[in-house]
Amino acid sequence: MKRRLFLIFHGRFPGEKAASLFAAKSAESFADAGLDVTILVPRRAGVDSQSAYEYFGVKKNFSVVELDATELSSVWKKISFWLSYRSFAKSVKAYIVAHAGPDDIVYSNETLPLLAASSVSANTFYEMHDFPESKLALFGRFLKKVRWVLVHNTWKRDKVAEMFGISPDAMLCEPNAVDIAQFDISMSKEEARRELGLPMDKKIAVYTGHLYGWKGVDTLAKAADMLSDDFVVVFVGGTPADMAAFRAKYGASKRIMITGHKKHAEIPIWQKAADVLVLPNSGKEAISLYYTSPMKLFEYMASRRPIVASDIPSIREIVDGSCASLVLADDAKALAAAIRELANDAGKSATLSAAAFQKVSDHTWDKRASRIIDFVEKR
Repeated sequence: MKRRLFLIFHGRFPGEKAASLFAAKSAESFADAGLDVTILVPRRAGVDSQSAYEYFGVKKNFSVVELDATELSSVWKKISFWLSYRSFAKSVKAYIVAHAGPDDIVYSNETLPLLAASSVSANTFYEMHDFPESKLALFGRFLKKVRWVLVHNTWKRDKVAEMFGISPDAMLCEPNAVDIAQFDISMSKEEARRELGLPMDKKIAVYTGHLYGWKGVDTLAKAADMLSDDFVVVFVGGTPADMAAFRAKYGASKRIMITGHKKHAEIPIWQKAADVLVLPNSGKEAISLYYTSPMKLFEYMASRRPIVASDIPSIREIVDGSCASLVLADDAKALAAAIRELANDAGKSATLSAAAFQKVSDHTWDKRASRIIDFVEKR
């Protein structure tokens, strides 16, 4: 009988945010590695959790179970979230009691549901996506309740060791990952542009992702105005509200194209259409500087296109100057210069993109899942 893994996810599933994709790809890769995987998600009005397989283009090799989670009107967003979170945690605990055996693994980046599960399961695994900025004593007690801890980078590993007294050897340091085949598609830049209706006679820089401030999108928009008319900077992604606000600020620029949210299956085509891919994360917020392990970076690396990225610790953890052009964060002038250089230097672009592609081969979802399972089995 296969060992079972229950993956807890409180967000919309499927949903447009990276966390939802992360849950689906993690479940698929754990199942590919030989585990019997079930994702536990909240039951939400208007969300068909069973459509996640098609939405994300993942295999139907894991199960999705919806659990009760009380929700209020969207007018009371903060209260509604906490009510949903607490009730979902209770539902998770009840489900684990009814369905999990003594050897099964309960896995999540969700603290409250995992804490609830830890009272009835000895095999809880916490994947730390962010870093606590308040209630540190409570978080320290939570860490003592879980059996295994994964952090995305060495900064978090060292900080957890310093603040909570957990040995670095007791944590797995494992960044995010990518499905290389999904992004290394056999499509030329010209073919991708024809399919998307993009201009053939322009140098195109592409950003794919959300339009949050800490993502550095404002810096990229300002950089676009420092480029010549031969350039177009394409922003792919964002919620409807964020896109409307971003369009109101920058939509009048003839060097900026704002597409809005696209299905994940379409993103590889947008990236193949680019002369340059841009990851302009801000250096002004800790979530960008230290906490994140950008899934987008791995997707860029797998696309075989040259990358311009902010020179900050979370990004330098994965790439250096040998496989990406790294620039000072929040500096539109430096960002524009790097985009211009790579778009006009085919030799350097080819060298950087080849090195990035070679490096990302160790960061596939399957290899990541295997390393996590090895870590569990050795402890």
